[in-house]
This record gives sequence, structure tokens and C-alpha cells, in this order.
Amino acid sequence: MDLDATVALITEDEPRARLGLQAAWNEATALGDTAAAWRVSGLMLLAINLDFIDFRGVARWCDRFAAGVSGGALADDLPRARAGERAALRACAACLVWPSLDHAASAGNAPLRDASQALAEGLRAGPALPPGERFLLAKCLLDYHDQQMEALAVARLIALQQEHLQSEPPSPSVRSRWWFLVRGHHERLGEADAAQQARVRLQELADAHDIPELRYALLTQDMPVALKARQLGRAERIHRELEALMPDMRAGCLPQGLHAQASYLSQRGDCTAALARIERLLAICGDLEVPERDQGAYRVLRANVLTGLGRFDEALAELQRLHQHQFAAQGEVVTMLRQLTEAAARLDIQPAAALERLADGLANAARLQSSRFFLTLPDLAARLCQVALDAGIEPEFVRATIRDRHLTPPDPTRADWPWRVRVQVLGELTISRDDQPLRSAGKAQRKPLELLALLAAHGGGPVDADFIIDALWPSLEADAPKASLEMAVSRLRKLLDLPEAVAVVDGAVSLDPTLVWCDATSFEALAEQLQSSLAEHQPEAQLARTAERAFSLYRDRLLGSEELVGPMRLARERLALCFYRAVTSWGGALEARGQWRAAIVLYERALTREVLAEPIYRALMRAQLACGERAEALRTFRRCRELLATVLGTAPAAETLALFHEASA
Repeated sequence: MDLDATVALITEDEPRARLGLQAAWNEATALGDTAAAWRVSGLMLLAINLDFIDFRGVARWCDRFAAGVSGGALADDLPRARAGERAALRACAACLVWPSLDHAASAGNAPLRDASQALAEGLRAGPALPPGERFLLAKCLLDYHDQQMEALAVARLIALQQEHLQSEPPSPSVRSRWWFLVRGHHERLGEADAAQQARVRLQELADAHDIPELRYALLTQDMPVALKARQLGRAERIHRELEALMPDMRAGCLPQGLHAQASYLSQRGDCTAALARIERLLAICGDLEVPERDQGAYRVLRANVLTGLGRFDEALAELQRLHQHQFAAQGEVVTMLRQLTEAAARLDIQPAAALERLADGLANAARLQSSRFFLTLPDLAARLCQVALDAGIEPEFVRATIRDRHLTPPDPTRADWPWRVRVQVLGELTISRDDQPLRSAGKAQRKPLELLALLAAHGGGPVDADFIIDALWPSLEADAPKASLEMAVSRLRKLLDLPEAVAVVDGAVSLDPTLVWCDATSFEALAEQLQSSLAEHQPEAQLARTAERAFSLYRDRLLGSEELVGPMRLARERLALCFYRAVTSWGGALEARGQWRAAIVLYERALTREVLAEPIYRALMRAQLACGERAEALRTFRRCRELLATVLGTAPAAETLALFHEASA
């Protein structure tokens, strides 16, 4: 059989190449040609390793290859490989992928190091290799260097291969495989720009050539990016496109797409549908003889989905099964996931035990720098992080995890969550970025700051663009108001140094609620929560906590003493009315309980924020009279009368005068 033709077929039609290799092995075995049979076994390892998705028969082929290595066949090929002999180069490449397929083999032993050096020298010697075969060999060498974390060797190999890509371009299919390989390498090293460049090359290939497998593979890689950014609309589109492509995919490609779909369904909250996808995925893995160790990501996802369904015992059993097939750092990661799953299972029934397991799990996560726990259950991850912050468990690691994953707290009104940006407009406008005050000087920033204040005062948005233009650029002020808005948005993004924090969608501008916290939004939510809790007669301690959180946010009126007009003036009045209602409702509850001292403290505090709120003066006088403090009540009346006369030119109402007469009697 012509092995050269079969090797060329591996990168273009792997299933057909495997059939040819099986026939070649049968032929060599029948002739008693052990050397030829060994070379065929090596080529089969290259075929299996190409996409690392179909492992049928891998154990048999690894045993056949290992027998040849132990018999000295590889040692004979090393000098031939350095000289560029094709058969010897293939044997060295097979030796490098062998430990990835046979978990009993060692990737660090001397024969593998010798094989990598011989293969590198042979490729640099420049033998006349077909482009597809050169890629096949280079992939094996790059994978080996990557596993050994030999960054310099990888960089040299990529540069060499790039040179051949330009001089002898392989088929679009092979080029796409190469750029996938390069992109993965750069992502593992955290080289975001280089990874993005590789992604651009892949997209160019997908646009220029009809390669369904390429489109499918790109979608499976785009899904985690969309999920990390919480872009569920984009993830839904990817989900549908994968579904449409699946009937045309070979069996080995299906698990990747099913894994992407299950991840999306889990994050969307449909864990039942996600579990169905995973069960189908694992059944296909069984048919493809995927080793248990290489099913790690699938098993972790299954455990996550079971956790999302509240089936904690099954989730822990899944992780225990996975742990038996993972070693070194991978085994430690599984241990960490088990500890965090145990914490999640105990949160509502054994809080003390949950804290203990949470502390153990997050300590291991911090040590391993593994922040991707419960990746498809962001709400659960956020809840665990909030519990950890409240308990002082690994605070630096937890805060970094929250920011990296854009986790939103179970209670979005919390000001102490590590928000990327905090905006306070109740009082003087203040902005912080990653807990550091953000200062901006200069007239050029006035409109971006006005835009930010407008958005924050209206709940973060979305606010219609025309409404913003009418508020910030009256017709006589701006010749091109839409262009002015675009400029303000651009400058605001630059000022915050977080472009994704300000979104413009469907003609409306908004602040991303997963990144930006606004005090006005949280204040209104807490004030509403206080009203509903009073109506539901919630426990007094809970009511007091809600009230204190709400009133602590209202530092002053919207933008303090700044003169406001138009929509911002209306927003100030809306927030002031919300504050007044919250004060009078909570004050009334305190009075009903006879807690007059607490009511006095509340009313006095409220009057430092809203100095012209006559009903609050009356409430304060009423509480002071209940405590027998007639002189204090008279002092409160005089203060009210003077402010009303000076600022508004009015006199106190009859109800206020009645309390004055009661205090004077």
C-alpha cells in the first residue's frame, strides 16, 4: 500500500485514512513485516491525535506502537529523522503523541525528548514534505512543547511553520486546523492579541470557503466567550446554528457542540434540557471510546447541571468518579470542585458546615488560581462568593473572581460588592473604578459626566437617545446633537476605561448592570423593598437592616446643591419623594411600636438631607413631644418656620402650627 498517499489523506479525510491504515497493518502482519506494521501503528496514532475526538481502537494501536519502541525501532529512526527521512519523522511524531493517547506512558522520558529534538531538526532541515504532512508533524511537535511548557520552542516552531504556510499554502482545511492550533496555544499563554489575530484568520477562511466543520468548530469556541460576557442572546443564536449543522457532522465532532449547547442551557437556567444534551454527549463518547480522563470537562459540566437541579448526591458521585481518572493538578481541581459542591449542598440546611467546606474549596481554588468553578451556574457562583465575602474567606481571590467573571450579586443593591464601576449621584457626583476614586478634570469631560449622571439618575437606563439629546443638548446648544451624543458616549467609555460598561442598543443608552452600580438605583430598590416588607410585617430586625441600608445611600439630594433643570430636576423630585415616603413609612412603624427615640434619630437624619420637608418637621415635633421634650419641639418649629420663610416665602401649615401650640401650652 502507498503509505505516502494514506498520510496525505489523514488531514483531508481521516476516517477513510484509518481504513487504509488498518488494511496496511493487516497486510504487513500477514507478511510478517514487523517494521512496516510498527510504522503503520505510528501513523494510526497520528490520525487519532489529529482532532483528538475519535479514539476507537486506541488501546490496541498504543500497545502495538509501544512494543516497537521497546524493541528499539525508534532508536534506529532518530538519526534518519534528523536527516529529514519522512518515515523516520513520522515515527518520531508518533512517539510524541503516544503519551497523550496512552496514559500509562510518560511524556517526560528520554526517548520522547530525543524524538522531539530529532523531529525539530528534521523539520528545520527542510525536507520536501507535502503541506498537509508538514502540518501533521508540526502539530505533534507543537503539542509536545506546549505540554512541556516550552514557550520558546513553540514560538520558534510557529515561526517556521508560518514561513512554509506562505511559500506552500496547504488546503483551506489544513490551514484552518493550523490556526485553531495556534489560537489555542496563545490562549493558554494568555496572549489575547495573538489569539485574536488567529481568530481573525479563521473567520477569513470561514468566509472564503464553505467548510461546515470549520464553522461548527468556531461556534463551539464562540459559545464560552458569549457565556462569559453574559450575552445570552448571542449564545442562543450560536445554539441554533450548532443545531442546524449537527446533522452534517461526523460523530466525533458532536460532543463539542453538545457541550457548548449544554453550557448555554445550564446558564440560561434550563438544567433539565442541559442534562439531556450531556447524557447524549457521554453516550457518544462511549461509542468513540473516549478515555475517562479525557472526558473531564464533560463530567464537570454534568456535575454542575446536577447541582443546578439540586441533585447534590449525584453531582458529588460524578466528581468522585472523575477524580479516579485525574492526576496531579487536574485531580486537585476536582477535589476543589467537590468541596464547593458540598458547600452549595449545605448552604440552606447546615450553614456552619457550608462555611467550612467553602473555606476549604476557595483556599484550594486560590492556590490553584482556578476561578472557573460553577462556570455555567453564575448565580450559584455569585452566591458562594457573597457568602465568602461576608465571612472574610479568601477576599482578594474572591473579589478578583467576581470581576473576572462579571458575576452579579444575589442582592444587586449591595454597595460592597466588587463592582468594576460605582456611580454615586445622591449628593455630589463621585465615581470609582475598581475601588479607586476616578478623577477627571477639564471642560471636555463635562458632557460625559452629565450623561453618566443622567443615566444613573434614571436607573442606569436604557434611556432613549432622543430623551438624552433633549436633556443635554437643547436645540440652540448643539448643531449636530446625535454626533454630540456619540462623542459623549465615546468619551465616557474612555473616562471609565471600561468600554463595555456603556451600551448603545436600539437607539437607547444604558449602563451595564453587571459592571456598574448606581446608588440611586439601589436606593429606590431598597425603599420599595422596605415598603413591601412593612406591608408583609417582616421581622423587626430585617426591617431595620433594610431601612438603614436605604437611608445610608441617600447622602443628599440628586447632585447635591447643583442647580438642575428639565429631566434631571424631575429625577431629583422623584428621588426626594421616594426618600420622604420611606422616612415617613419607617418612622410611622417606629412610632407605632413606641420607639420614639429611634424615630427622633431617623427624622433628624432625614432633615439633614431634605431641609424643606415640612411633614418630617411635624413628625420630629410629634416624637419630641411624646418624649416630653417641649423645648426641642419648639426649636424644631422655629427652624422649620425660618427655612420655609427664607427659601420658599411661605408659612408653616395648620398641622404644624397645632403641634407648636401643643408644645407651647
